[in-house]
Amino acid sequence: MEAGSALAGVPLGLYVIDLDGSGAVRLAGEASAFPERIDAPLGIGPEIALDVLGTLEELIGDVMTAGAMVPLVVRDRVLGFLLAREQTDEDLSAFAEEAAMALELVSGYTDVVHAARRHKEVQAAAEIQENLLPPRIARLEGAALAGGVLPGYEVGGDFFDHASNAEGVWLMVADATGKGNGAAALASLGVGAVRAARRSGKGLVQAAEDIDAAIRSLGDPERFLTMLLALWSPADGVLRWLACGHPPPLVVRAGGAIEELGGATTYPLGALDADRAFTPAQARLEPGDRLVLYSDGVTERRLGDGSLFGLDGVRAVLARPDLEGAAATVRALQDAVIGAGPEPMRDDATLLVLARDR
Repeated sequence: MEAGSALAGVPLGLYVIDLDGSGAVRLAGEASAFPERIDAPLGIGPEIALDVLGTLEELIGDVMTAGAMVPLVVRDRVLGFLLAREQTDEDLSAFAEEAAMALELVSGYTDVVHAARRHKEVQAAAEIQENLLPPRIARLEGAALAGGVLPGYEVGGDFFDHASNAEGVWLMVADATGKGNGAAALASLGVGAVRAARRSGKGLVQAAEDIDAAIRSLGDPERFLTMLLALWSPADGVLRWLACGHPPPLVVRAGGAIEELGGATTYPLGALDADRAFTPAQARLEPGDRLVLYSDGVTERRLGDGSLFGLDGVRAVLARPDLEGAAATVRALQDAVIGAGPEPMRDDATLLVLARDR
């Protein structure tokens, strides 16, 4: 930060986003000049979407008078930001670009950034889960993606994944049986199996077969995964999916209608000692549509009166006319789930949203 402060001619602070997306934490900068933490519940995990930078500036302004806020952007996600304590005439954008890439790269070689992002102790299972996850915000051909897992610091059985290759855009949300370390280990195996299948050029059905076989190889009938595995083609908009003991996909049409996509339902992967055929269902995502995948931790969140958040709760959020885009949809659903009840979450609540370009 010394180089940045010298360039700007004023003190600079460097902030990264908390693991659960609830605020920004000072990584570097003088403690006397910059607060240790700025509450800003805008992130999806440790990333912020570009379209909420205006709101972030407002929240910073409520805490301190800053001369400038410069985001640290890698592709289409914000990993943190620089704060100038006073006004500066220098353009810090080039320095911010270098700092963002350095922040992204250095995370693989030191625990300093990871430690700063954690405001409380992370359970081992949740740490495994954190390391399994892809970027929470991504821009792919023809669509924007966003995904997140709550609560982030504990539990550890849910996961999601996404990737783009010659087959199309792969999407996955899954829930491992059990809780804690055993569930996290099973999730690791599931992620490894689907990524190995994808990277070997296998299709949707072969990927499901490989995951099923990998879990069966453990020899424990009580270990299985519920999973929604999907493949979307940007060329024609066709979505193909398999719902293996998992809630079916939802689609928010461009006009506001909400549809639950049926079909392609089978029992969880690794469950029951029997061969079975995987038969995908398919539907088309039109321009402006949003695909919403979720785990049962979302719908089974307990409200204050003991009832469940349920599918009605999900639909109520998705029906908001002001809600657009993948990142905004995930964050709105997360806020609703967090605020649904006074008790801490007892199960992971996982979301993955694909928003097709208009």
